[in-house]
Amino acid sequence: MEQWLNTPFTLRLKVFLILLMGISSLIIAAIVFFLSHDRLLLILSGIIFGCCLFRSTGLLIVLLRGDYETIMGICTAVSSQPLRRYHKIELTDSQGAAIILLLGKQVKIKPGGYYCFYFRKASRPSLGSEYLDASLSTDLFLGYDSGMPEGHPETKNQDTAE
Repeated sequence: MEQWLNTPFTLRLKVFLILLMGISSLIIAAIVFFLSHDRLLLILSGIIFGCCLFRSTGLLIVLLRGDYETIMGICTAVSSQPLRRYHKIELTDSQGAAIILLLGKQVKIKPGGYYCFYFRKASRPSLGSEYLDASLSTDLFLGYDSGMPEGHPETKNQDTAE
């Protein structure tokens, strides 16, 4: 229980939203089944519910075991190449080291913001190609938070009076 309470809110919310999506699909299909006796829709939504239950259970196990890692930093650059389905995001962590991430284009990141990225731990070797590495590691990205974490000192620029 303590591990669940220590997980980031974004990841806990993701588990609940996946479950909610499966349950709502099943409820809507049950209502339609009682009105029009459409068995195919009920069967398909049951399959969707099962997949959502499987996915949320897998994510819950990852969270309870602590099998995820956090990468925090200030975004310094975001670039996307034509015909690629990912952004190249450059972060600067608190020690000043640069970290480069390849994330899908659905992730909306702006330079200058502080972000926390959550990834599933894995031991996949790098293949040397950005495109192959990005396509093989798509299931490792769990989510991200924007804004300063509670225990992190603020790094905002303060205005000085002239």
